[in-house]
Amino acid sequence: MKRIMKFVRTFSAPKISLPKFARPKFTMPQFSWPKFAMPKIAALKSRKLVIAASVLALIVAGGLAWFIVRPMLTGPTTAAPETAGAMKEANLAAPERAQAPGKDEKPAPAPEIQKEQEAKPDKGEGEKHEKTGDDTRLATAPLPPPDPLDEPETLIRRLQDVQERVAAGDAASYAEQPQLLHLIAQRFEAQPAEIWAKRPDARALILYLLSGGASPVGRKILDAHTFAATETPLAKGAIAYLEGVEGVDRDTLLNLDPLVLDVSLGAHVAFVQSILLAGLDRPKALAKLDIARLLAPGGLVEEAALRREVGLLAETAEFEKFAGLARQYWQRFRNSPYAPNFLSQFLLSAARVSLRIQVAEWTQLDEFINSLKPETRRALYLVMAQTAAVGGNFALGDMAAGRVLDLSPENSVERQRALLFRAAARVGAADFATGPAQLREVDRARLPSGDQPLYDATALVSARIFRAPETRFSSPPPGAANAIDLALSRAERSVTDADAALDSVAKSMERKTR
Repeated sequence: MKRIMKFVRTFSAPKISLPKFARPKFTMPQFSWPKFAMPKIAALKSRKLVIAASVLALIVAGGLAWFIVRPMLTGPTTAAPETAGAMKEANLAAPERAQAPGKDEKPAPAPEIQKEQEAKPDKGEGEKHEKTGDDTRLATAPLPPPDPLDEPETLIRRLQDVQERVAAGDAASYAEQPQLLHLIAQRFEAQPAEIWAKRPDARALILYLLSGGASPVGRKILDAHTFAATETPLAKGAIAYLEGVEGVDRDTLLNLDPLVLDVSLGAHVAFVQSILLAGLDRPKALAKLDIARLLAPGGLVEEAALRREVGLLAETAEFEKFAGLARQYWQRFRNSPYAPNFLSQFLLSAARVSLRIQVAEWTQLDEFINSLKPETRRALYLVMAQTAAVGGNFALGDMAAGRVLDLSPENSVERQRALLFRAAARVGAADFATGPAQLREVDRARLPSGDQPLYDATALVSARIFRAPETRFSSPPPGAANAIDLALSRAERSVTDADAALDSVAKSMERKTR
């Protein structure tokens, strides 16, 4: 066994050598990559924003191009029925349209063609067809220019423009207005007689008369017997109104309907009707003023209508409308040259409403009143305090007198009058706590002579109401009856004088409002 193992150790296997192959060598080409410098953070952010904005702009432009260019390329498409009911009706009507027409029947056009034929208007005046290729397009010829206005119409339009500027507070237009009216009178008299046969020119004369013109100019033109026949009654009515002549001609104005006339003429007629109806039918007069304001907003007609309507409403119980129109006038026309007239008239209107209006209702005017000058407010509240205290509206009289005290300097006559009116209101309201004390603050000698009777009457009433009863005598002292009779007679005279003063104030109010 040992021999065998020794033999195995000495035995060597033959060596086999495999052939060697040379692998091809590949060399990769060398590329030189550009070197980029890393940008700063701020530059990198701005570049990203630019790129994002560019991409967004391209998307928006592509979307717009799709919606704009696609219909041009594909052409119009027939709209499908919107509802299932419409699709069903279309399917039911299809066999009927597919049937061949009879001998006397014409084939019905397709729905699209029929709709186009119904949409096309008939060829009328001022329209013509232009044929371009296979399409026939409807073209509208330009309208002819309007006929030039005659001189009367041109002058009246100029007058209306000037009066609108006057209402807005233009001082130059206010100075120009009388000069323009004089010029219009001269130009109207110089017009050829045949021009007044035209209705627009005839109405221009009527507008001139109702806008403050001279009645002799209108009468001279009417005497030429060439005036438009349809406008002659209205022209005669305007002349009769200006001259204050009652009769059939002036009553013609009352029978007109302002809403069927031209807007400008209807506004003037409605304003004149309100003046004529003021003494006959107050509600109708107010309704006419409303129409005048609505037909001619922004001009002198609305300005005058507001002034007049506020005065008329002061005699009614429509306090809310009275306050609303007063505020409206002051907001829109406070710069008008006629605004001082409105304030004077409003003073009288405030005296009238002071007899009935309550303090809560008067507060609607606080904003308007507070915008006035202090002296104007003081005069307004003095009139209100006097009227309300004497007329029995004690709460309003107390309020108005208190506001006068806030606006009056010490030791002034206005302050003494306000103290008197407040004392009269409180005595009349049986305010025993402050009534007599307020009266003791009044210096009778410093009151105007017209207010002294009111002081005497207030003192007498206060003494009778608040004087303590006599308890030391079982019977009146000698001469007491004569003293009482004397006091009563003085009180009666004071009341009579106060009534006479109130009557004179009422009459002066009526004269100023006419």
